[in-house]
Amino acid sequence: MTNSGLITKAIIEQIISADLVIADLTGSNPNVFYELAIRHSYRKPAIQIIKGDVNIPFDIANMRTISYETTLSGADLAKKDIEAMMQAIENGETVHNPVSEVSALLNISENSAVENAEILSTLLLEVQQIPDSMKELESNIETRFSQMLSAFIETIKHEQVGSAVKPEDKLLEIFMNKLMENPQKGMQSFDALMKLQEKMDKAQNNQK
Repeated sequence: MTNSGLITKAIIEQIISADLVIADLTGSNPNVFYELAIRHSYRKPAIQIIKGDVNIPFDIANMRTISYETTLSGADLAKKDIEAMMQAIENGETVHNPVSEVSALLNISENSAVENAEILSTLLLEVQQIPDSMKELESNIETRFSQMLSAFIETIKHEQVGSAVKPEDKLLEIFMNKLMENPQKGMQSFDALMKLQEKMDKAQNNQK
């Protein structure tokens, strides 16, 4: 992948079908980058090499590239690095390149879109059921509160037997006891008792 000129059909077929391609990026040959892009699009393994004093193009700089020197020792070192990468490829190492990574992201996006549509559909059904659930909850709370209020009124009435203590006086007594125990909670109890008094008045009026 270092010769310039016309890229024939046979060359492209070899680029696609070859078990491994080694691309020398040193000369910044456009044909080399074109052929490398074809290899990337098929997600086939490729090893990039470049002379030590040449900068790696920015768009593939994040990919591992073997640097070599035109000396005996440099060539021997580069050979060992190439053999190590070949061994990793034979062992099934996943091929990563800019094209395959973008393709994977697009597949994830498509899958996510389908999953999100299903999730939104489920959420929509659940949201539509919320009003019915809220009505049921409100009904249960109202019923429970009514039962508790009736029980409280009956308790006060029972305590009033033979006594001239009025319900409002009984509530005031409860409030004062709470206030003495804890002033802050006592004030909260006062607000609760006022609301309770209103409920009691309505309940008593309904019983008449």
